[in-house]
Amino acid sequence: MRQSADEVLAARAEDLPHEELLRFAVHRDPQVRATVAGRADTPAGALISLGYDSSPDVLMALLANPRTPSSVVRKLSDHRLSLIAEAAVQRLRNNYR
Repeated sequence: MRQSADEVLAARAEDLPHEELLRFAVHRDPQVRATVAGRADTPAGALISLGYDSSPDVLMALLANPRTPSSVVRKLSDHRLSLIAEAAVQRLRNNYR
């Protein structure tokens, strides 16, 4: 548990090199991946890949990130979990106001 907490903190570091950010995007701990999904400096390719993640925490972090591509948000609007689908639909609605 301690190691994961340390890695979440490392994934939050402002000066994190892109190589490390990409490594954390495929980390085994969903909290580390959710941290990456919520970062404004995460490359679009990583955000797209994270759109296929199985963790609801990761997907919700993606939906909260304004840099997540609209194609990912549209895909998540059909998610099997209503929490994810509803959040994606709400974001799509908010973007077209």
